[in-house]
Amino acid sequence: MANKKEIIRGVKYEIAALPLFVAAPILFTIGLKAIKADNNYIFAIIGGILTIAAILIGAKGIKIILNALFE
Repeated sequence: MANKKEIIRGVKYEIAALPLFVAAPILFTIGLKAIKADNNYIFAIIGGILTIAAILIGAKGIKIILNALFE
């Protein structure tokens, strides 16, 4: 039987990663346009950091869910 607490914990990680998966490409695109306009790199850097965070948090959530299912 799957460990329900661990599955819920993994789903919480996935829910936390979902807004990052939406916000990161938007900020990165804004950042690339800001670089062209006035050499402002802050939005591109923040978008890149959010992209990496979204991938890491999403992967951790998937790992937790799979460990709970196949334990």
